[in-house]
Amino acid sequence: MGSDAHITAIAVDETYQQRGIGELLLIGTIISSLELGLECVTLEVRESNSVAQKLYTKYGFERVGIRKRYYRDNNEDALIMTTKSIASPDYQRLFLELTSTHKNRWGYGW
Repeated sequence: MGSDAHITAIAVDETYQQRGIGELLLIGTIISSLELGLECVTLEVRESNSVAQKLYTKYGFERVGIRKRYYRDNNEDALIMTTKSIASPDYQRLFLELTSTHKNRWGYGW
């Protein structure tokens, strides 16, 4: 998507949820985006998925729009979320803090 990375899916088997794996996948995507020189990261998330929305907000994603009836299985709307510049000093400070906290809590990293 030009200078944006677009996340199409982050999923963790139910057996392994609540272990920091989804967050690690998000971290890896942001790191890869930085390495590729991309400007920001964008995604769609189910309107009902408050857990995912909380994670994305924690990593600086903001709601910028809605895709009506986006999900075919139940016609649920999707929230469009995006970051500001992931290369900016402010975002880099946030990202370093969050990734350090994640690594300290879960003991694994990138």
